[in-house]
Amino acid sequence: MSRLLALAGRELRERWLLFPGAFVAGFLPLLLPAFGVERELLPTVGVTGAVLLGAAAAVVIGSSMLARDAANGRLGFLFSRPLPWGTIWSAKWLAAIALAAASAFLCAIPWMAAYPLASLGGHHGDSWLRAIVHGPGMVFGFGLIVLTVGLANFGATLFRSRSPWLALDLVLMLAATWATWRYFAPLWLYGILGRGDWTVLPVLLPLALGLLVGSAVQVAVGRTDLQRAHRALSLGFWAVIGCTLAFAAGYWQWVRSTGPDAVSVHAVTRDAAGRWIYVEGNAPHSGWYPHGFLIDTTTGRYLARPGPDRELEHIGMGMLFSADGRFGALPGEDRDGRGAALRLFDLTGEGPRLKEVALESSPPPTWKTVFALSPTAASIFVVHESGASFYELPSGRRVATTTIPPGWRPAAARYLAEGAARAWLVPSDDGPARHTRAEMRILDLAKDGASSSTTFPVGVAIDPVAGWRCVLPDALGQRIFTWDAGLHLRDGATGEVVASLAEGPGHVTALFLGDGRIVVEGGVGAGQPPSAHPRLWVFDRAGTKLADFELPLPSPGSLGLGPEVAPGRVVVASYRGGLLLEDAIVVDVASGEVKGELPAGLRPALGFPLGASSAALGVGSSVHFFNVDDERDAAHPERRLNRVVRIDFATGERKVVAGAGAPRGERISAR
Repeated sequence: MSRLLALAGRELRERWLLFPGAFVAGFLPLLLPAFGVERELLPTVGVTGAVLLGAAAAVVIGSSMLARDAANGRLGFLFSRPLPWGTIWSAKWLAAIALAAASAFLCAIPWMAAYPLASLGGHHGDSWLRAIVHGPGMVFGFGLIVLTVGLANFGATLFRSRSPWLALDLVLMLAATWATWRYFAPLWLYGILGRGDWTVLPVLLPLALGLLVGSAVQVAVGRTDLQRAHRALSLGFWAVIGCTLAFAAGYWQWVRSTGPDAVSVHAVTRDAAGRWIYVEGNAPHSGWYPHGFLIDTTTGRYLARPGPDRELEHIGMGMLFSADGRFGALPGEDRDGRGAALRLFDLTGEGPRLKEVALESSPPPTWKTVFALSPTAASIFVVHESGASFYELPSGRRVATTTIPPGWRPAAARYLAEGAARAWLVPSDDGPARHTRAEMRILDLAKDGASSSTTFPVGVAIDPVAGWRCVLPDALGQRIFTWDAGLHLRDGATGEVVASLAEGPGHVTALFLGDGRIVVEGGVGAGQPPSAHPRLWVFDRAGTKLADFELPLPSPGSLGLGPEVAPGRVVVASYRGGLLLEDAIVVDVASGEVKGELPAGLRPALGFPLGASSAALGVGSSVHFFNVDDERDAAHPERRLNRVVRIDFATGERKVVAGAGAPRGERISAR
């Protein structure tokens, strides 16, 4: 130990001028107010200056501590003393870290003393020192110093050795960059490694450790021979980086191998018959990576989503199913990110058959893009801010298009028939005009190119962001609900009001039934008397009230309607606050009688915000899907694990098909 400290002290004495120089440099930020710089900016300037000075010191020291000493014979002198290689290596690194850290700290002392953290509204006990050593700050600073010194030593060794092995270093660097992007970056981007305040450390630590190990091997094996030192340094560094990337690749593949039984489900879409569902969710061990599964609920077999789509992860698109249940389509970007594409699944065979379909001359999809799949999946209707188009499937050829004037974006779309579709648009203005346009627009397009549009007034200005919640078409697009100063039933083609179903602000829950009747959350809106229990209103197709009855449910924060589990029988859920379920029952809308209760914790499955509406799916089917969140994450007890339960109301069969308690099932590949 005495030899190590003596050698480190010698290194420090040779560069002692760094200390007074750094301290004097720390007074420079105090002069800035004389030049008109605001006082609040001085800590930022001071921190930046201290970090840059420490980094510069680390570069200077790192570039000379081993490579230069080997070239001028100083390492040979130390080995001849004799001194163990470990003592030499440790002393060099100890001196380098001390010089870099002390330079940065001395540079920070003057302005920290002049501007206490308490005077700037700071945290960490209003102490700069506590702020520096708090949490990951010290670890991050230490790792940054090691990284800077190590990189400077690596560069200096390569430059002085003039070794032909430099070409191999470049090849390995390219391979490591590819592997980092392919395997390590997803673990970091999805918060699987480095969560919270420790986000950057998984990136810094492997590099710093590799440089430390490499420099140790450089001294132990290379000694005074620069070319041998270069080879030893590269071997040690790339061994650590290779092991790190191999671990990352294995862990990433393990994350991707997660099955539907291990995820907490966030959203579900289903086919019309109730055989296939598409779910997305997160697993406790995979951060916020959005797992997606296409599941055959009759057999438990599942197909994992081919890969995440960075743009659509935050959009909530989900999978579209054709009305005949033969095809599913997952929208996304094409391979080069310049347009839209579909992953088209043929569900008619023994297993799904996948075809990648690029949509010709289409813009990349965003949260302002709406997709609708034709009843037989012969075409897809795509609407975005600047236009709407038909694309043939499976070729992806564009067969019809029309433009949309500026200031509009789609909120919903439906097929009227196999060759005709309709979209409903809401204002998308920004700036002063936002929230001022009380109007909507209807756009019709046919595959032969014929198009028409009409604009109609509504009761209040539409929020451009939440506009998709302001309109809901029925399954065929002939009628729509609009939420504008009340709930209104309108003609889907013209926007004319057919009937006002509820008055007043707010979002009133409503549902189209398979036979055309309408069910509405009653007892809300202007002029309605208070009620101890929620009420249900039933209307015919034209909006004439047929029934009004009280439900045996607690007074809710909100009421959920649907799905229709049998003709005229609807699940009614009472929620307290956001999505805290109180109770759910099955109600006969003709008589108001309760025909069954759902088990505690069950609620209608949540769909994707921008996916196909449940109003267009499952009409007449007895199979329906529900969420249950009665399980808790063992690692995070405050977080519930959402499961998906399949219930056949004709036979009474119930089984978990996704989430905790679901069978593992067989993982299949698309053919």
